[in-house]
Amino acid sequence: MRGGVRSRRSVRLAAVGTAALVAGVLPGSHSAASGGQGELSLSYACQFASGAQDVTVAFTQQFPPAATVGKPIVPGDLTMSVAIPRAGATAMLPAGTSSVTADGDLKTHVTQGTSAADSDWSGLKAPDTPVAGTDDLIVALTGKVPGVTVSAAGDVAFSVGELALTLHPRQAAATTPSTPDPGPSSADATAADATTADGTAPDPTAAGTAAAGTTDVTGTCTPKPGQDATLATVHVPGTPGLPSGPGSSGTGTGAAGRGGRPAGRGPSAAGPAAGTPGASATPGRKSGTIVPLDAPPHSGVSTCGKLPTGKLDPKRLPPYTSDTAVILPMPGQPELPDGPLCGFAVGFSNVNKLNGAMIINDPRAKPVMAEANGRRRLVLDYAKQYIEVDSVMDLTLPPSHSTFLTYGFMPTTADVEFIPRGVFTIVQTGDAFFDEPVVTTIGGYQDIRIHNVRINGTPLDVGPNCHTATPLDVVLNGRNDDYIPGGDGKPDYYLFNGGPLRDDNLVIPPFTGCTAHGENLDALFTSALSGPGNSLNLSQGMLCDPVSNPEGSCQPEIQLPPLPQRKKS
Repeated sequence: MRGGVRSRRSVRLAAVGTAALVAGVLPGSHSAASGGQGELSLSYACQFASGAQDVTVAFTQQFPPAATVGKPIVPGDLTMSVAIPRAGATAMLPAGTSSVTADGDLKTHVTQGTSAADSDWSGLKAPDTPVAGTDDLIVALTGKVPGVTVSAAGDVAFSVGELALTLHPRQAAATTPSTPDPGPSSADATAADATTADGTAPDPTAAGTAAAGTTDVTGTCTPKPGQDATLATVHVPGTPGLPSGPGSSGTGTGAAGRGGRPAGRGPSAAGPAAGTPGASATPGRKSGTIVPLDAPPHSGVSTCGKLPTGKLDPKRLPPYTSDTAVILPMPGQPELPDGPLCGFAVGFSNVNKLNGAMIINDPRAKPVMAEANGRRRLVLDYAKQYIEVDSVMDLTLPPSHSTFLTYGFMPTTADVEFIPRGVFTIVQTGDAFFDEPVVTTIGGYQDIRIHNVRINGTPLDVGPNCHTATPLDVVLNGRNDDYIPGGDGKPDYYLFNGGPLRDDNLVIPPFTGCTAHGENLDALFTSALSGPGNSLNLSQGMLCDPVSNPEGSCQPEIQLPPLPQRKKS
């Protein structure tokens, strides 16, 4: 078992920095907007497995004409049409391909004054597109993008950059009509209601099946130099009491760091090309920093709190008997020394009957830290290459406010409270030393209480004790095998390092106590919520191990992980 990870290795929450902004009029086919409709066409150089390929990408997006300091600037849905020359499409797609769907992740750049930040506009998708014909193959990807906020007046420019494009070949003989996707039923569900067991999202637009014996076609595309890649500029006028005027500084926030990806990959051709005439920003002007809007905020916490004192649940410990095994602590011996650990886990709970999701432990709203006591029990059998480490964890989640379409049409909001039934039991088996995957299960029980219910805006009194009749049996699973040749290729989870955790078969029990004014509403909530097929999708950050840190704390602070995203790994 590896030791705790030093806090200095924490992943940066955002790419923050200031640099001289070079501005100039560069050749290129585009119509950059000052707010309103942004339209832009750029030439891209792509690298696919079949070789280099030039494509043309046309962008269309609506922007607000102006914005306010401290308020989000939210661009409209992005449409990105990628035109691939016919010869190139024929070379890169497998024989027998009749249509393709596509996914795209676009890196954009947000600048204000001398401040700049990269923003990942990921999760763009193209519907099933026929490939027949002799003209260029055009796939039109669309999707929502995150907004930005600025803390001072000044024009905010949005420029496009590197594009990661994945084509999914389809074969006509295997194509079957797809069922229309009703879509998420709430704003919360938009972020993760379709995440899969590896923390990524399936392709909801695909029709039919992948061409037999084929794999996805993936390429990385970079704008060719010498083009102005500015899509739109939004004016932010001065506000009393805040910096404004010529040379104003600003703080913008975009989407860098989405899904844990690095915010920058070195110089990009999205901005003015190197060596091109242009006017640099005026020296001496103050400038703020740009921080991603969807990056998690700072936790402000650097050490652990109360150490859990609960006992391991014997029902969750795997049975193991062997003449060569050593189980610690041995009968009659004192308990193992305490091992305090703590960290944050955030995510979504997907509710099957409601086709929606609610945020769990929202990192933007005072999230609660999980406290663990590591290595409460060890099972060591080196002769049989078996290592098991058992720990306990205390997690009292804050209430979640959620919005759903009950029965598919009735807008319903409610506060959902999670009440723990004792501590969680953590079981880790396997070890890298034996080239074995480290498999982690985290199991525990939670009650659900519902209150502050409104249906179509009208309050519904459910009483003070509307809750599940029996506790939820939560079993989160994670796996780490990145060091094993031919591993599963999915994002890895390791207790100290964090990563994605999933419960793919969360059963919501029936409800009881939902009674007010003589009316029993148990059956209403049971029919609307209870049943199998629900899931819990969490992203855990690095754990703080104060004992292993010379300072006795984890400086500068304990990491808040990002929420799981619709993103392919």
